[in-house]
Amino acid sequence: MTQEQEDASIHIAPNGPYLVMGDIPITNSDDRVLHPPSFYRLCRCGGSSTKPFCDGTHMHNGFDGTETADHGSVAGRRAEYRGEGITILDDRSICAHAGICTNNLAAAFKLGAEPWIDPSGAEAEAIKAIIDRCLSGALAYAKSGAQTQAGGENDAITLLKEGPIQVEGSVALSSSDDSPYTIPVRCTLCRCGGSGNKPFCDGSHWGNDFTDS
Repeated sequence: MTQEQEDASIHIAPNGPYLVMGDIPITNSDDRVLHPPSFYRLCRCGGSSTKPFCDGTHMHNGFDGTETADHGSVAGRRAEYRGEGITILDDRSICAHAGICTNNLAAAFKLGAEPWIDPSGAEAEAIKAIIDRCLSGALAYAKSGAQTQAGGENDAITLLKEGPIQVEGSVALSSSDDSPYTIPVRCTLCRCGGSGNKPFCDGSHWGNDFTDS
């Protein structure tokens, strides 16, 4: 691992873009692998004409980049749902509400119910497979005493089609006031400008006509 990879980080500019530093591979929403320099700016306001990169549009389109997300520890934010052979770990504070869990395994992930997670509602392997597909890293699981979190071992940025920026690996994320965010090995950052949980995606892009073209 190079020094640049070890120092891979994303810093949030006040009411501005994501400042990305380090040798982090980036895959565009059309699956093209981009090769930016070791420092670049990713659009956060949703208005750039050079997406995914910032073109300064945030300075005159009224973008409010105020961050409201929880800075607490991942362990402190997670709720535990214990079942036979598996414990589901849920961090609502970073959920992007993509619906992969509720749409594909409703027996265990019950939309609109309370509690909404039933770890006994499906086989442990089926639950594990769904959690591995969680885009935002909000869901994880513990099986046989060991916690597992979906996400790649290597640092990577993926721009999800008409959606958020998915970050994987050990990339450090810091706020506009330089305070660190504690994030799992996968998270999704808002790039439509409309999230109510900045810097994380909360699914607002589905309702505000965001396009990454």
